[in-house]
Amino acid sequence: MSDAMKSIYATITDHIQMVGYREIVEAHGKARGLSGFVFNDVDGSVKVMARGPESVLTEFIDDLKSDRPDTTIDTIEIIEDIALPSPFSRIAVDDVKEYMGRFDKGIGILNEINIQLENHIGSLNEHTTLLQGMNNKLDVLNSMNDKLDSLPERIAEAMKK
Repeated sequence: MSDAMKSIYATITDHIQMVGYREIVEAHGKARGLSGFVFNDVDGSVKVMARGPESVLTEFIDDLKSDRPDTTIDTIEIIEDIALPSPFSRIAVDDVKEYMGRFDKGIGILNEINIQLENHIGSLNEHTTLLQGMNNKLDVLNSMNDKLDSLPERIAEAMKK
């Protein structure tokens, strides 16, 4: 006996942004032979519409939960008979926006690293200046030490005159 065909609408939230989650969902949907699609919603969630045998849909949701156990997946059964695209795919309308967001995030991280490096370079320059000043003082002290070492001899010479 085969499973009854079922359609679901799922909302997936928590820890799904900037991790390629739609690609994960798409891969599982295709691997399970489902019809449907996945897309990013403006609220930051990922939406899924899928159609297939009930047991396969359950396995599909279980796959998604096991891949990202820190997500929340709310599913609703779609009662109406809706024709969904096959094979399962993702809607790529927001791909450019998503990639730009990833680039912006990467640029932000690089800027933070650059600021930290600039702070370290500034600190190193301060230390270098400090060390140069200490070397100059050491040179003066060494010169004074040389003069002090020869002081008894110079006093003896002066007393002879």
